[in-house]
Amino acid sequence: MNASIVVSTAVVTAGLALSGAVQAVTLGDLAGAMAAPSTAAQSTNDWSAFAKLNGAKWKGKAPARGGNLYYWNGSVPIDGVGVGQISLVANKSAVESATVGWPKNIELAKVPQMLAAQFPKDTRLEQVRGACPDERLSGSRIYRATLTGRKPLYLHVQYAAADRGGSTSTIEMEPQRNRLWIC
Repeated sequence: MNASIVVSTAVVTAGLALSGAVQAVTLGDLAGAMAAPSTAAQSTNDWSAFAKLNGAKWKGKAPARGGNLYYWNGSVPIDGVGVGQISLVANKSAVESATVGWPKNIELAKVPQMLAAQFPKDTRLEQVRGACPDERLSGSRIYRATLTGRKPLYLHVQYAAADRGGSTSTIEMEPQRNRLWIC
């Protein structure tokens, strides 16, 4: 085989590998799917924007009804972090809550840097609540994120250490500050 065929084969193989790569999303992409345009009558979008997220693998082709609400769970590759789990809760017309199971431990002291890296530069990120008084290993923070041209969302960023060395990190997004997110 001559050198030009070997190089051409390598270029084609690399191109095919890259074209099959899954594109990851950011928290900004997830917030953009949830937050309604600033001129909309409701504060959040319907399911359609989540159905179009790059790399998302949803359980079922559509949300499932459970009682008075609808639920849709899946996984999504998160830029620079890994594959996270996502759970959506909605009424008939709009998504009310999106919870992202963060695939790595969230370092609470570094939440501002993490959010800045995950949202577009022109996003307004404001801390609404800092650490709770009794925090030790576990804890949470609340932020308001406003993407340009969108209604604001509240983010409940939480890290919970388990008794036997495990931990859970989640980020919940809702259009209003949830009363359950108190210290």
